[in-house]
Amino acid sequence: MDFTPCHPQPFTFQQAISFDPEVSADEIGRLQNSISHLKRTQEELQEYAEDPDIAQAIKENNQTLASQDERIFMLKLALTQHGASNATSAHYDLPPEPEPESKNGRHGGFTSDNGLEPLDTPLPGDNSDVGPSNSTGEDEQESGVHL
Repeated sequence: MDFTPCHPQPFTFQQAISFDPEVSADEIGRLQNSISHLKRTQEELQEYAEDPDIAQAIKENNQTLASQDERIFMLKLALTQHGASNATSAHYDLPPEPEPESKNGRHGGFTSDNGLEPLDTPLPGDNSDVGPSNSTGEDEQESGVHL
C-alpha cells in the first residue's frame, strides 16, 4: 500500500509504517489535542478577520489544520499495516466534549476532583474483592490491554 500526502509532512508513509504502533497512537493523540486548541483559536480569531495580519494567520492555521488532519489519517493508515484493523475507527477520533458538572461538582460515576477516574476504583459490578478469582490461568505479566 502507498499513500502520497497533499501537504508537507515530517515523515513519509513508509516511515510511518515503521513506527512502533504505540508511538503512532501517542502522536495521533497529540495531534488531536493540537487540532482541538487550534480550532478554538480560529473561532476566536474570526472576530478580528478584517485585519490583514489576522486574516493571514487564519489562512495559515487552516493549512496547519489540513496538514495535521492528513498526518492523523496517514498514521491511522499506517496502523492498519500493523494489524490494527480498526485504526480508522472512532477509537482514534477526538473525544467528545466533557459533560456539564452536576450540582455536587462531580461528573457522575467514580471520578476524582480532576474529572478522571482513579485507577484503584472498582467498576460497578466488579466483584474482584469478593470470592474466588475467575482466573484464566494467565500470569499477571501477560494480562493487560491487548489491541
